[in-house]
Amino acid sequence: MARTQNLKNLSTEKEGIKFLKSKVNNFIVPTKEERQHIYKQLGIDFLKYSKSVDGIVLNVSCAFEVKTIKDCLLIEIKTTKAKNVKELPYNVFFGFTKNEEDLFKAYKNYRLCIVHTEMEEYIFLNYQEYESLIQNKRIQYQINFKSSL
Repeated sequence: MARTQNLKNLSTEKEGIKFLKSKVNNFIVPTKEERQHIYKQLGIDFLKYSKSVDGIVLNVSCAFEVKTIKDCLLIEIKTTKAKNVKELPYNVFFGFTKNEEDLFKAYKNYRLCIVHTEMEEYIFLNYQEYESLIQNKRIQYQINFKSSL
């Protein structure tokens, strides 16, 4: 059951990425090499945070021109189809990893992007906006047991 929900979430995230590509100028999903370059320029540990950014909004002509935080926005996408969400970002429920939140807190150019795929709307939030909207927050551990081999 958990795997089914995970696949559903990945499908919804892909819809969100496709939507953002059509609506946000210079939004890209960076290749591994582009991501490595951007992380190096911004002083981000690639091994630790490689999955903590879903996309980039470039303020320069290509990813390899990124030199400072002013050159791009780091985007973490959370998608929803929830019927109880009438106006973004209110009533949105999502999961957020510690790494995602740590980067969000540390980098002024990191944005949480909430995409409602049915309403076809999105909103970018900075860290202060995110914090001001939190109603409840709890920690959940994700455990993976090692293989038998």
